[in-house]
Amino acid sequence: MELILSAIASGGLIGASDQYLCLLLIAIGAKTNLIEMAPQMQFMESWWFIAIMALFWLITLAPAYASLLSPGVMNVVNTVTKFLSGFVVPVSGALVALAAAGFIVEMHPELGGILETLRIFHPEGHGVGGAGWIIAGGGAAAASVLGGAKFLAKPALNTATGTAGHLSAPIHATIENVASVVLMGLLYVLSQVNPWLLVVLLVVVALILLGLMGYAIYLMWKLSKGVGRVFRLIETRPKAGLAIVAEFLAWGSGWLIWKHWNRGAPRLAVWLVWLASVIFFIPAISGLLVGLPFLASAVLLVGESMTIVIGLSIGARSARSLMQTFDDAGQPIAAAVPQAAPSPTG
Repeated sequence: MELILSAIASGGLIGASDQYLCLLLIAIGAKTNLIEMAPQMQFMESWWFIAIMALFWLITLAPAYASLLSPGVMNVVNTVTKFLSGFVVPVSGALVALAAAGFIVEMHPELGGILETLRIFHPEGHGVGGAGWIIAGGGAAAASVLGGAKFLAKPALNTATGTAGHLSAPIHATIENVASVVLMGLLYVLSQVNPWLLVVLLVVVALILLGLMGYAIYLMWKLSKGVGRVFRLIETRPKAGLAIVAEFLAWGSGWLIWKHWNRGAPRLAVWLVWLASVIFFIPAISGLLVGLPFLASAVLLVGESMTIVIGLSIGARSARSLMQTFDDAGQPIAAAVPQAAPSPTG
């Protein structure tokens, strides 16, 4: 049971990351003798398998980053490739689960008898036995569930954070590829320590993904209520509604419209620094790395993406704070209105 659940957990990690990069890392690890496969899974360390995984990885990765250059066309291409790749996730999860069963046994020889007792792999030939199909099916199911949760969380997160369409694809691609390296590294380390830790890792990753999905949907629900109120304010109290929109786009401007100088001026100064970072500072840092094209591109992409996402989040929070200074009728709440200094009396 320990070997079966650990192998299924390993396959399930595919759903939270980039499946092709995960398979590529495992194949390279086997090719360099970092890990040892069961004989029936040694085809994964063949050059043809490595080449196919590398090609699929690039095919699905390129449109995500190319969407920065041509959002209209490449966003469609990226959506199509991700959709089609979703059908491959069960196969990838099954392959990783079966591969994990082999190299877990290599790291823990005392589990070696399980391979024969449960007939995970046929003693002769290159097929899998009954227990092997259970492991493959479990890995495929776990990967599909996590992949589905990740798929549902993406649009909710985009809406909740206000991430623009042409930025969401490269941001998600970067996160998935980083997750692939981290999770495959943990898979290797935890397999050496105790296979049961892989089950714990899968549970933790699943809870994080499901929690993130639930929180994103909650934020989207709150956002829809806030957006509806802003539209109502624009119709009934244009000054209040447009000030909130202005605050989201340029922090501090909305507060200054209502003469909240102590809140508006500092926010506007910080917004100008943020804008200068997006337009000048980050491209300048990237330009200094012109001799290292890959690193320069990574700095520009990650730096710009993260800075814009952080900026949108700050703008949304500041706009929400301004909106809370108005009542339902769009009138300023007395406690939030700047009070004039009392005139001296005799």
